[in-house]
Amino acid sequence: MKPVRFWIVIILLLSSIILSFAFPKAKYAGTGFISQLKIPDSFSEWQGKDITGNLDLNVEEDRYKFISGALAYEYVNKNGKNLLFIVLDAGNFHHPKVCYTSAGFTVKELKDAEFHTLNSTFKAHTLYTEKGGQGFLSFYWIIIDKKIAHEWIEQKIKQLYFSLFNKKRVGLMVRIDIPAQKDNVKDAIIPAKQFVNDLSQALPPEEADYIFGRK
Repeated sequence: MKPVRFWIVIILLLSSIILSFAFPKAKYAGTGFISQLKIPDSFSEWQGKDITGNLDLNVEEDRYKFISGALAYEYVNKNGKNLLFIVLDAGNFHHPKVCYTSAGFTVKELKDAEFHTLNSTFKAHTLYTEKGGQGFLSFYWIIIDKKIAHEWIEQKIKQLYFSLFNKKRVGLMVRIDIPAQKDNVKDAIIPAKQFVNDLSQALPPEEADYIFGRK
């Protein structure tokens, strides 16, 4: 027999499909929350710049061309470690693995990485991608109204529910990309964890909760 959880997921998926056809006009409605975020250009040991409008202009950043209406900052710390920080509306993104693959990257799923802030501890999905001899470590998580959606299907079901019943919720996908090579993946995780901790303290508490969650 299949596990009960398996059948629950199947039923929910079928229900989602049926409801989608029954209510073809139901769409996820963004809240405009991202445009209100006060992301600092510099904090702690990090210096950054807003590159949201430049992502689709740089041929070396083709893995980000799917982004539309997002927020993106590039940061570098005092040790010269750089990373890209992205926030997307929950109704305005593709699965990162699909995006990387379609852009010609090889993708390997790694063990989830655990991050800590003053108000939260959460796990982020982790990918190692490579193209043309360049490797990247990507961490991403989906958070809806300050709560991490642990499974992709959980996010999709919540998104459909909120749209069908006209319930406004702040749903975000947050992503951090950092250069890495296969033999230094563990080292690349360290600045990413430090960045999350530092940024969570630099943001207004309410915004930090929406991006990183609360315990």
